[in-house]
Amino acid sequence: MLDLIRSCHENKASAAAIDKVLSLPGTELVIAQQNISRRVTTQQYREVLWAACEGKIPDVKPADTSARAEKGVVGLMQDVGPSLIWAREHVDLLEAQLKELRSDESIGDAIPLARRYLPDQVPPNRVPLAPKLFVVIGGRAGAAAIEDELYFDVLITAWRASNGASHPVSPAEVVEFFAHETHHLGYGQILDKKRASSNLTPAEDQAWDFLASLMMEGSATLLINGHERLADLEKQPDVAAYLQKTPELLPAMEKILRRALTGPMSGEDYDQATSPFLNMGYHATGAVLLATIQKKRGLAGVMEVMADPRRLLSVQRVRLRIDRRIQVRARAGGADSPPRKIPSQVTPTASQRAPGAIISVLTALHAN
Repeated sequence: MLDLIRSCHENKASAAAIDKVLSLPGTELVIAQQNISRRVTTQQYREVLWAACEGKIPDVKPADTSARAEKGVVGLMQDVGPSLIWAREHVDLLEAQLKELRSDESIGDAIPLARRYLPDQVPPNRVPLAPKLFVVIGGRAGAAAIEDELYFDVLITAWRASNGASHPVSPAEVVEFFAHETHHLGYGQILDKKRASSNLTPAEDQAWDFLASLMMEGSATLLINGHERLADLEKQPDVAAYLQKTPELLPAMEKILRRALTGPMSGEDYDQATSPFLNMGYHATGAVLLATIQKKRGLAGVMEVMADPRRLLSVQRVRLRIDRRIQVRARAGGADSPPRKIPSQVTPTASQRAPGAIISVLTALHAN
């Protein structure tokens, strides 16, 4: 990819060179990552790559009518394309950063750092961690995990640092990126095993999907990138912007769980409802939730919830039943009596931006 970007800078790029880049494992990874929560085709990526080579952003059309496809186009036109255009003028910088990473032996610290924050890692429950690490150029995420293949994207992180969206990434932070994604790899195994041993209804299964995303991103973000401190995350521009949105995201989280547990929602409705959590929404919301639990129960309490997200699901169902009873009583008071709801409580600090449902969760955890 670096050779292609250099040829773009010199106006010597060819269709054959782009086809070669599209066949590389790293390119396949960055496209696969965008299809985790979005919809992006290889042809769309080709259009963006070719246009960026000429210093342009193409008018990419969604692959279909879904919310995922719409988000895919947004990512390509607002992140991938602009970063590739920026790369044309910063080839030497990218080459120097790649050289530095290749010579950094501390990358091997990523695996033990990830394992430190996985629940229940005493044999025989210890999960295997043997990730394949890649350094890539041309994706949308700074780092990602696709099964056992993990990547750090030099370009997107450098571009975001250049426009103030995030700070410049040091080699130590690259280790944290790999640890973050290695954590996903291990934690995913733990959640899959727990889910397989559970007898979840379709409604509970959808709620599990949503909570698993919050737990997955929130735990790695708070514990690894935030060093167990929400205050550290508030200094990181990419996360801090979404921490400021948690007064809206936390009530949205509660609404999604309510709809899922009384549903489930259709796939399209679920995608629409969860779209505000894309980018860093899952990370920030999950981090705030776990930081609040950590304040009540310490790191051990966080590990308990991570080990079995059903603890949160069960409390949410109890709250839902309480809300229904209150609404029934309100309706019994007369046709003009509106249904009463348990009030949400939000305070200005990020660690306390939690609606009543989260406070109920903490109360139940503390009582156990």
